Amino acid sequence: MRRRRNRNRSETPSGSGALGKLLRLLVLLVVLLPIAEWGASVFMARQAHSSRQPAISDKDLAKLYDSAQPDRNRQALVESPNWADGVYAPLVEYRMPARSGELVSIDSQGRRGGIMGTSGPRVVVFGGGTTFGHGLADGETIPASLSDSLQKAGIAAQVENRASPGWYSTQDRVAFAEMLATGDKPDVAVFVHGLDDFLRCGQPEGTAWSTRLAETGAPIGLQQVVRQSSLAGLLRKLGGKSQVDQDLENSQACTSDSQVDSSLARLDANRRLIAAMAERFGVKVLFVQQPVPTFHYDNAKRAVPLGPDQMSPYVATAKGYARLAEKRGTGSLYEQDLLWLAELEPAEGNAYVDAVHYSPVFAKLIGEKLAERVAQMLPAPVPAQPEPSPETQPAAAPSAAPAAAPHK
Repeated sequence: MRRRRNRNRSETPSGSGALGKLLRLLVLLVVLLPIAEWGASVFMARQAHSSRQPAISDKDLAKLYDSAQPDRNRQALVESPNWADGVYAPLVEYRMPARSGELVSIDSQGRRGGIMGTSGPRVVVFGGGTTFGHGLADGETIPASLSDSLQKAGIAAQVENRASPGWYSTQDRVAFAEMLATGDKPDVAVFVHGLDDFLRCGQPEGTAWSTRLAETGAPIGLQQVVRQSSLAGLLRKLGGKSQVDQDLENSQACTSDSQVDSSLARLDANRRLIAAMAERFGVKVLFVQQPVPTFHYDNAKRAVPLGPDQMSPYVATAKGYARLAEKRGTGSLYEQDLLWLAELEPAEGNAYVDAVHYSPVFAKLIGEKLAERVAQMLPAPVPAQPEPSPETQPAAAPSAAPAAAPHK
């Protein structure tokens, strides 16, 4: 006789049943996670491309650029890289990769627009995104204006734009030292500083890439995996914060007076170190205190107004420049070979195409001011000796008459 099962008796799942469910869950994760990661990467790539398109009307672009070609200006903005687009480079941590765009080109040596000029002494220009020319075409940057101004003055020179978005005086110093150490010696080196130096106040000192490089070199862990994950990046974006936003937060812009003084001291020390290297290697050097919109400039003049939230990341430069102006002429700062342009602004036309980057009109004006000083630093050309004309050539001495043959 068959025994009936007691329906009131609770049954516990067997160990093999629980294990089976766990295995099925793991298989599901193994299958779905790569698909989700791939889908997130495709979506993020499309978002990155669309985010390059500035959300600004053609009418406003025409105002910002004083231009009748807003489509061209939009293309320059789309092609312009920022520090997050960089690639790893020894010692300086990152630089801009080579690219060949319609309006923005970078060669394999990191030079924007290649070498401008075919002959003459070499002039190398270092700086950050404002000198690189964010939002400008190759021929509209500060170094391009410098080159054009020298050519118009009849001064032969080869100008190189070696600026990189996000670089500040420490990276410029390291890059310059590396040039000299490898035998690459220019005749004149120009360093445009001010904006980015007061956006890097962290201790220990670091660049825009330091945090991501530190995580890359750390032992592989959950934090590193999450950082590299497109799916995690998508979730951050949906939460209103991108990885670039987090990196900006880690940049530690100057907030206190002590941080401002620390960054000012670092800028001054870097200038002294650069000057010392340049003197030893026979390179003439020019330091430029660049204009910034948080010092002296009346932001009510902007062609397209900006809100306080758009300017708030750059408040540190206001403090830094106030301290620089206060210390000028006291002997506490290195002011040799310094071109102070902090109060410079165009008499006509718009000055900035966004919060801090110069318009074509302003970049041209700054380049012209640089050319006035650089022209005084370049070696004087050796005047060519004119070819003597036939009228001025001395008359040939009459040839001696042949001696008469002896008479026999």
